Amino acid sequence: MEGPEGLMARRIYPRSAQHHAVVAGKVHMRHALETGEAVTLPVPIDMIIEKTYGLEIGWDAIPEPPGMIILGALAPRSKRIVLNERHEAMFERWIGPERFTLAHELAHWIYDAENPDQLSLGLDGQQDEVFCYHRESPGLADDVQIREINANKLAAHLLLPEDLVRAASIDTVLADSRRAAAEWKVSLRMLQIRLQELGLIDEHDPFYRRT
Repeated sequence: MEGPEGLMARRIYPRSAQHHAVVAGKVHMRHALETGEAVTLPVPIDMIIEKTYGLEIGWDAIPEPPGMIILGALAPRSKRIVLNERHEAMFERWIGPERFTLAHELAHWIYDAENPDQLSLGLDGQQDEVFCYHRESPGLADDVQIREINANKLAAHLLLPEDLVRAASIDTVLADSRRAAAEWKVSLRMLQIRLQELGLIDEHDPFYRRT
């Protein structure tokens, strides 16, 4: 598929957990090399976006089609991630959604747009396409769904990388999971999902049933 100005759009395909882990590791290593500081929990996702990738983070009132909740958007051509100020109160109230949205949009930049010759996503031939994160988006095309799933998965690996999670005391985490989630600045649900993905809890664990 050709994108704007005849450029070839990025190939869209479901990426494996191993692929996400490798990409997240490269992101963290790049940040460590450029800043001289190793990445630790909570992962400094805003600094990674602004300092290492040179993207601007801003706020705006993003229009929402009926039935959709849009927490943020990526404007590739202007190298800008926009958080939807319509949901600012929710971002302030709950730990996790704002940082996950930032990580999700960075994932779109890495997977779908980071190319000096193609500062758009090549969608529908539009040069200034803004690719949005839809938390509830019925009726999305298959390729868009794949993009969203990939971005969600990479965001999780960026915020809760396997090596750092495994280095923590799982007993301490499970003893006070809400505190662990708050300290790592992720939602309790996201922490549960990552621990399950890493085989550190299962459906019989009390933490799983609590959330």
